[in-house]
Amino acid sequence: MTEERDQQSKAVGYEAVNVTSKLHDKSFTMEEEQEQPLRRRQWYSNRSIPSSKTFYAITLLILVLGTTAIVYMSYKINKLENAIDINNLGMDFDTPDVDSDNDDVADDIRTKSGSSYDSEYQRSKSPYRYNDQSSTYEKNPYYRYRPHPPRHGQAPIWLSLMSNSSDPDAAITFFLALKQNPKAIQKLERIFWKITDPDSSEYQIWLTRSEINKILTLDRKILSAVKRFLRKQSFTSVELIGTDVFAIKTTIRQASEFFSAQFRPYKSIKTGRITHLAQGEMCLTDEISQYVDFWSDFYGDPIINREATDPSKKRMIVSSDGNGTDAPTTQIFPMLVPQFVLSYYNIPDVSKTGLESDVSQGALEFEGQYYSEQDLLKYLQEVNITSKPLKIKHILGINDPSNPGLETMLDIEQLVGLNPLAETWYFNDDVKNISSDDIFTKILTIFELDDLPQILSISYGGPEAGLCTVVPSCDEKIVYLNKRYIIRSNIEFMKLGLRGITVLAASGDDGVNSYLSDCTNTIFTPNYPPSSPFVTSVGGTSLVNIKYNALQDQPPACTDIDPVLMCVSSGDEIAVSIDDNLFANYTSGGGFSNISSQPSYQKDAVNHYFRNEQRYVNKIPEYYPPSSMYNRYGRAYPDVAAFGVNSLIVLNDTFGLVYGTSISAPLWAAIVSILNSHSIKITGKTLGFLNPLLYKMAKECPECLNDITVGNNKCTRTACTDQCKGFQAACGWDPVTGLGTPNAGNMLEYITKLLKKKMNKTEYN
Repeated sequence: MTEERDQQSKAVGYEAVNVTSKLHDKSFTMEEEQEQPLRRRQWYSNRSIPSSKTFYAITLLILVLGTTAIVYMSYKINKLENAIDINNLGMDFDTPDVDSDNDDVADDIRTKSGSSYDSEYQRSKSPYRYNDQSSTYEKNPYYRYRPHPPRHGQAPIWLSLMSNSSDPDAAITFFLALKQNPKAIQKLERIFWKITDPDSSEYQIWLTRSEINKILTLDRKILSAVKRFLRKQSFTSVELIGTDVFAIKTTIRQASEFFSAQFRPYKSIKTGRITHLAQGEMCLTDEISQYVDFWSDFYGDPIINREATDPSKKRMIVSSDGNGTDAPTTQIFPMLVPQFVLSYYNIPDVSKTGLESDVSQGALEFEGQYYSEQDLLKYLQEVNITSKPLKIKHILGINDPSNPGLETMLDIEQLVGLNPLAETWYFNDDVKNISSDDIFTKILTIFELDDLPQILSISYGGPEAGLCTVVPSCDEKIVYLNKRYIIRSNIEFMKLGLRGITVLAASGDDGVNSYLSDCTNTIFTPNYPPSSPFVTSVGGTSLVNIKYNALQDQPPACTDIDPVLMCVSSGDEIAVSIDDNLFANYTSGGGFSNISSQPSYQKDAVNHYFRNEQRYVNKIPEYYPPSSMYNRYGRAYPDVAAFGVNSLIVLNDTFGLVYGTSISAPLWAAIVSILNSHSIKITGKTLGFLNPLLYKMAKECPECLNDITVGNNKCTRTACTDQCKGFQAACGWDPVTGLGTPNAGNMLEYITKLLKKKMNKTEYN
């Protein structure tokens, strides 16, 4: 990194890390990739509220939805040699030599050949030994560990050090994820691509949770060895989640002894929660390290709630008594209500027609975002929609109705506003109350539920590069740790798809860059999970040439809230970008993954986009950014788009307008739940993972999607300079708005014909 680059980066409060060569290096193998450990992710909410530049400068630094460091599971870092292939996501599974005369594992568990042991080997297998003189257990000096690379003594920038050492009696939870059998993963992938392909005779033949877990079940000897070892540690509790992840509750004292590490307490500067970070190296004994893929979740507050508190001139919040509070009275603010969205996207009004079958939809929340039934009911009253509150059994995790979160209420109100007849679910924190707020553990625990909503909407994400966007030091080890995290999380998303669950993820609010970028980075920063090949990524659009005529079935909100809020009746869609729209304070996310390869379902669409390169590059030099800034052959996103500005919300008994792809994802989720009702009626099955169907539909039914050809994603939510580079919207798929926005009526007609045609084939029945 040059001195000039350092100075530019520090101007926004962090050191940017140039990982171009690391993320674009295709000289690594999947097998060796699995040897590298995983760093916990940082997450942020993909919704935006307009605010001042000063507020953004401060807020965006604490926006990093940080989780904990995932410790290193192997003492050897290998150089990676070949490109990651999406069709090879299995974990490196090195079965150790085991001497056993029965089904249980023998005590003499040895490591790989070449390891050297001293004469104290037999005494080194337990972290504790019994002291006969004191009649107590003490740390075993012969216990052998494998090290974790140093953390450089750095804490994430969103945490404040409280003291030099954590309270030894403080409770923490961490996870041990065991290595998965690559053959089992490959088998699941083969099944996945068959049953999600609308051209396959096995389309929609979903698996059950038990069928998936049966394929993934590890060798009994391995599980026995790990269980035996964990029982020796006297942890507070040990629970096996699924087939290969142990959730362990313990104390700082026990964790320090177990990992031969020291912890320090940090306080979130936003939420006040306490987090414990390991200092220096962490170690794992040879006795189980050969079985373990990675471990995680030492920290209790991995996601920081992003709450706007300093409104700018663009923000409009109206108090519950109808008095405008934050905007000039001369400014007109366009407002989108469900009646307009239903009409614009040709969505069936199920409040009038009913649903063909019972369906369910859910919002997956993070960062302590809570749900308020009172706010939902007030919203429904203002938009004149009748619906029932969420059932208690569908509110999973921790909830505090007196402290509702903006993201949660936006998601729920979008879902219920467009499909009020579906059973709507709310997830916050871990459904088992044993993990913290990261995507891997949350999806893992949700998968293990017997009853799930048919659709999950996720309005959160983080840089695919993880800690490399926020820490002063980012070496190759950390880069690889983040890749490991992505791989295992992708497997969890695939498992949901195998059950017929649809997952939609907001594409992000910072274009091709990071929310901490000032456009000086030499490589774009993809967002995760929208860059996962196993989710449907949703970008955002806004409106120009807006008109404010009376709506058919106009709700009270159009006249009752405030004169400066006017309901939109028509307009032309463009991609959301902070440089193109007065009412957009963000830029819709999109681009190409640096980790996941491009799946076959989208290759034709992406190739079509790049075939236009020569046509446009001479007319518009920046139509395509330099190829060195992105991975042309990575998973391309978003897949689709929808409105992402000016959405009405009720939060804390207060009306407001919000912005972000957090609007777009639940909007699409509500549409898919309506489509699901028809699919279930015809085939008895949900639509499940959508992407193969969507790209097939775009080819065969162009009128099913509204092609967005205006806009770009070069800016972030705060930076928009001549240095900013990005992609342009174009005919067909593009990395700005994907395949386009929905025409739900045409989509429904297409899907109905497709499914009925398949039902007439004997092999499909």
